[in-house]
Amino acid sequence: MRRVSTALTLLPFALVVVLAIGLAIAGRLSTPDAVRVASSTPTQSADIAPTPSAASSETASPVASSSPSATATASPSASATVSSLANDASEMLRVHNALRSAVGAPAVRADDRVTAAAQQHAEYLARNNALGHDEVPGSPGFSGVFVRDRLAAQGLSDANASEVATSFSSGTDGVRSLWVLPYHRLGLMHPQAVVAGWGHAEMSGRTITVGVIVYDFAASAPDRVRAPAPDQRVAGTYSGEEIPDVLPAGASRPVGYPIMVVYSTARAVDLRTARVTQVGGPDFAYHVVPQLYERDYVAVIPAAPLVPGARYHVRLELTVAGADAVEEWEFEAER
Repeated sequence: MRRVSTALTLLPFALVVVLAIGLAIAGRLSTPDAVRVASSTPTQSADIAPTPSAASSETASPVASSSPSATATASPSASATVSSLANDASEMLRVHNALRSAVGAPAVRADDRVTAAAQQHAEYLARNNALGHDEVPGSPGFSGVFVRDRLAAQGLSDANASEVATSFSSGTDGVRSLWVLPYHRLGLMHPQAVVAGWGHAEMSGRTITVGVIVYDFAASAPDRVRAPAPDQRVAGTYSGEEIPDVLPAGASRPVGYPIMVVYSTARAVDLRTARVTQVGGPDFAYHVVPQLYERDYVAVIPAAPLVPGARYHVRLELTVAGADAVEEWEFEAER
């Protein structure tokens, strides 16, 4: 793995640092996009978690929108149950791995150094009433300016890593909420993620959850991961709130559950055409999520909430590393 750097890169998997506080958007990025039905020239806008590439070493650390409406419908599997373990690092990792398993992504393992870096940054954000990825030297709880510095302080100086953060009711709810957001889900579901550490802090009414993900692009990994997975049942509604914005300006909200494919080995992926169809029903209009962080993924978002209990057929015609490819599968919306 390459050393994490602070510079943004234009190479595949380039990551951008994004910040969000509640529903306020700091430097909101949006790409105008027309709602399409089986459009042959898709474009898209997006917001949330980035991942590092084989060629880049800096992982953009996204911060999720903390609004409950943006994440409450997120969980593709079980709903959150608050318990004494909900804020425990191992329980947050268990939930993360359950979400990965549901879409066919390999489990990520724990590393005390990565968990410590996540926990210390969560405490820093809570203590300083902040939400972001950089720390200010001299501030209470300072543990390193960038995620790479915080990992190095824990003895992990050569890592390709990214960071996600949100403010939510509990640690496990925070993990589930981040999973729904396409830009944040990108790193969380990535086939070449190998390690994850989670931290949660509550101070003076401030609640923060932080995840740090480490990647190994030399490791064995599935060819690609799709979410929702074939035959998976997911929430039909997504608020559309993410930073940067995944939806074009003026788009109606809420929308349907985001549909994503992420490829391994940092291969560049281009979307040629897409079609989302309710089985036995009409085609669904959709928005294409812009590739802001890297080139190894494609994401589309149904322009309206999915019909409860309905089954959906997805067909994506792609160019993957210069070769034509077709991804075609079906999933269901929860009743």
